[in-house]
Amino acid sequence: MKRRARIVALLSVLLVALAAMASAASAASPIYLSLGDSWPAGAGTSSPDNRYPVVLSAALQEQFDCSASGKDKPNGKCQNLQLVDISVGGATTPTLIANQLPQAESLLAERNTDHNPRNDIEVITLHIGGNDVTGPIIAACIQNPGSAGCLQTVQNEFAAYRSDLDTLLSALREAAGPDTRIVIGTYDNPIPTCFLGAVPGASQLGAIVLEGGPGVPLGLHDIMRDVAEDYDVEVASVFGQLVPADWVGGNDCLHPRDTGYQKVVDAFLGVLTG
Repeated sequence: MKRRARIVALLSVLLVALAAMASAASAASPIYLSLGDSWPAGAGTSSPDNRYPVVLSAALQEQFDCSASGKDKPNGKCQNLQLVDISVGGATTPTLIANQLPQAESLLAERNTDHNPRNDIEVITLHIGGNDVTGPIIAACIQNPGSAGCLQTVQNEFAAYRSDLDTLLSALREAAGPDTRIVIGTYDNPIPTCFLGAVPGASQLGAIVLEGGPGVPLGLHDIMRDVAEDYDVEVASVFGQLVPADWVGGNDCLHPRDTGYQKVVDAFLGVLTG
């Protein structure tokens, strides 16, 4: 009985030690941080495992170099990279600033300012802005895309987005420091595949809102690119790459399917590993 008790005690000690080692290893792992709206949150995917941050994280483990020494390791670049995904479906830039940004800043302060370069947040990706403008612009423009009221609404929403995005990216860069890669993703135009595509001028309006056109000299993506450049934030573009089969379509005027999100992954990879 005494021998059995000793074995049980030893096993307990071993399990505690292994748990502590696993916790320490996790704490020492580099991090990929995902922020944003329903795109990174995975709306439209067939499985949570197909969310683009999950797929991108696995690819970055093999292809992204996060060696603390700065020496390239082509056969095992970032295998311990851990995904922290705090994206929320329906997020706007103001709600991201209010809710996700404080979490990101706290984690960045914990990881990127300590004395261990192996546990830093190495990559931040985000998709944000679609929900800022979609509802107001559809409400103002869907009946008369070229009207003065429509164009004024577009400009008002864009001005607010530019201000909010400037606040967000400035804060992220300050918290992350100069070495963390920050990449913001663009959107593509889903309207041709959804019920709004039957409304005259709606598909063209979607493209103009994203990339600019008659009456809208700068689109949403132009604002992304302008503000991103100010804070050394890179841009991963998928505009024009998704085909009808890549979208949920029907009553869903916003979200890609798995194949569409794979193109999002490829765009981020092209920036981060190209």
